[in-house]
Amino acid sequence: MKKTATLLLICLVSLNLLRAQTSGGPDAYGYIWKNNFAAGGPVYNWIDIVPLTGAQNVRFLGDDNTVGSFPIGFPFHFYWYDVTQFWVGSNGYIGFTNGQISSPFPAIPNTLAPQNFIAAMASDLIFGAPTDTASCWRWTNAAADTLIVSYIGVPFYATGNPGWTGSNTFQIILSAIDSSITFQYKEQVGTTLTTAGNVISVGIENNSGQIGLQQSLNTYPIANYAVKFTYPSNTTYQVSDASTTFNNNAETGGLFLSNNGSPFTMNTSIKNTGNQNLSAFNVFSRVVNNTGTIQTPATATVLSNALTPGQTQSITISTPNVFSPTVLGTYKYISSTQLTGDITPSNDTKTQELVVVDTTAANIRLTFDKNSPAFVGLNWTGGQGGGGIYFVPPFYPCKVTQMLSYITTNDSSASFSMEAFQDNGPGGTPGSLLDSEFVAAGSVVPHSWNSVPLATPAVINSGGVYIAWSMGGPGITLGLDTVAPFSNRTFEVISNTWAIYRSREVQDLMINIVVQKIVNHAGVNELSMNDYFGQFAPNPSTTYSTLNFELPSDINSLSYEIMDVQGKLIQSKNLNHEIHSGRLTINSEQLNAGIYTCKINVDGNKVVRKLVVMK
Repeated sequence: MKKTATLLLICLVSLNLLRAQTSGGPDAYGYIWKNNFAAGGPVYNWIDIVPLTGAQNVRFLGDDNTVGSFPIGFPFHFYWYDVTQFWVGSNGYIGFTNGQISSPFPAIPNTLAPQNFIAAMASDLIFGAPTDTASCWRWTNAAADTLIVSYIGVPFYATGNPGWTGSNTFQIILSAIDSSITFQYKEQVGTTLTTAGNVISVGIENNSGQIGLQQSLNTYPIANYAVKFTYPSNTTYQVSDASTTFNNNAETGGLFLSNNGSPFTMNTSIKNTGNQNLSAFNVFSRVVNNTGTIQTPATATVLSNALTPGQTQSITISTPNVFSPTVLGTYKYISSTQLTGDITPSNDTKTQELVVVDTTAANIRLTFDKNSPAFVGLNWTGGQGGGGIYFVPPFYPCKVTQMLSYITTNDSSASFSMEAFQDNGPGGTPGSLLDSEFVAAGSVVPHSWNSVPLATPAVINSGGVYIAWSMGGPGITLGLDTVAPFSNRTFEVISNTWAIYRSREVQDLMINIVVQKIVNHAGVNELSMNDYFGQFAPNPSTTYSTLNFELPSDINSLSYEIMDVQGKLIQSKNLNHEIHSGRLTINSEQLNAGIYTCKINVDGNKVVRKLVVMK
């Protein structure tokens, strides 16, 4: 599905033209492609993986979304680096980082996000239509040298009823034997909804978007057709590249901090994303306010040990270089690699949004927008669809009492609805419905914030809450904040399917919540200590995992111990300096893979949390 678009004519490419161009490349790295009409090209040989042992149905695909990550089953050599996990995109591609590709579809290569993908038929496909039998399957063979992802009977998106047209069956094959990539097309029926921009893109693109190989653009594949991308037998392309992979959490997702609460510790992850060993270089980390003034000492951390290709290193900026949230407002936590001769500066920097809020107020509003006028808005063609935000509160326990959305226009007098979901779905995705509220058209106020109280406040003891806004018809528009920084917490919500918002790197959806502290006047000794602590997230963890807590003012001592499965003490720490509001952060890279028990001691009361570490 797509935002309002302009119709245009496209030219369908004939079988004769496909036969005329039977090969292409090399790209800058050395990849070439051939189809089954070329001498030495692949032989079309459809592999039905559905009945094979170990085949898995890729569930929860919808409109313009991704599902994953899934293990490839072996290290697959792609350009100059190895990949071991992938996401499946509903629009006919797999990605080695999580990013959504949707209309208009990119010409390859393209430095605009996302990058690092393989597109067999990147086009406006759709799963989950009422009468649709579309499915997607993945399978890794027993020898662990071949991955196949098959799209079966997948139609194009279309307006009106039933909302889809045509059918496409194709598959992506990754082979560790020769590092090749093969596309096979069994069926192609119908055409995509014609819109402005590219409608079909086929090719491969590296992790910077600067190198890639386009096999075809705006060309419909034919049935019984195969295309193979061959890895170069040797390459002279040398890549020196250091990247910042994330700040604080894997999504570099925005955080809310308690005013005058615990200091914010700057954690970042750095990776050698080139194919050359890297000598020492600096990493510049800082927190800046909305005028660009550095709030922490300018910290350049020298990486003294050479990083080998693919190697990552986690960095914690130690005291006193921490950010103390003493002034309300929006801040940026920025980390940048400073490698001399870096070939892809586009991946050097990550910026995380930090919002300091007054947690002493009775009603605490959590918002990532900057109170800027909403000159643009989110409106889906057909009047169906919406958006969502994931909120992680700065303390626990709390209750969500209001949901708010800024409505810019409502030209057709449409209604809208808002919903709250727990984050107890697979991998922390939206799960159990907490509340659903309908706002009638006559109650919608354009050019204003519309407050939607929850019938029953939703209690949050750990993690966060997903809030969705959904159109009740055409013409109603949700406000968009286009002032940086951005939360990286936004989603598209279409037909109950959540997907990364395609413009999350340059826009925030104007959705807010109001939370309240939960106070038990019976006294802390009569209240379970578990209510004051969240759970470790992410869990399982590979780098850092964080547990949030918010304790009463009369607590005197706080400490923790980490034990392995044999009961051996691995680490311990006294946290009295950040006793009431803070984050317990564990560096998982310092731990072996396994299950650990974290025993937290609060004035003699015990709280136990489990942490799983993966390598």
